[in-house]
Amino acid sequence: MTRRGTPGRENAAARSTERQIWYGYGQLTRVEKSRFGVFLHDTTRLFAEVSVFSLPVLFSVMEYPATGWFDAKATGIVAWLTAVLVGTLVRGGFIRPLATTTPGWVTLSPSLLLARVPYFNAGLALAIFGGLHVGQSVTGLTLANGAAGAVTGLAWAAGVATLLSLCFPWFAERWLSVIG
Repeated sequence: MTRRGTPGRENAAARSTERQIWYGYGQLTRVEKSRFGVFLHDTTRLFAEVSVFSLPVLFSVMEYPATGWFDAKATGIVAWLTAVLVGTLVRGGFIRPLATTTPGWVTLSPSLLLARVPYFNAGLALAIFGGLHVGQSVTGLTLANGAAGAVTGLAWAAGVATLLSLCFPWFAERWLSVIG
């Protein structure tokens, strides 16, 4: 059996509106979906992927002390959902990832599953806690009332999470070139 497309990448998902559906009891089939259906299907997949592999950093966010409405939970939800949204757009072929000409998201091969744990945790930690630090630096307060700092911190979280998802396909290509 020959491999089609770029190793480690889901090229077909970015070029097609056909998705694989599991009906239970071992029954798989492929179904043609509308662009909106593709978006919903891919959002579910990326939400599960980012959430499961980011559990260590997401648990640390839940344990971080609350300081008001702008805290690690606020930057965490913004970063987490932004990473899912941008990953969904890359997987569905709506946008292209950075630093690579190949469209699509990264496969769920065992070596690339291993790569997701440090990548997503380090990237989301930078987005979440970096956003918190940036927001606090802008106002110099605890941000209980600092709207300018909150907006800046949330923008940092969204920006870093966007780059996290846009650069993951490139990271996966480099990872595969190193470990084979």
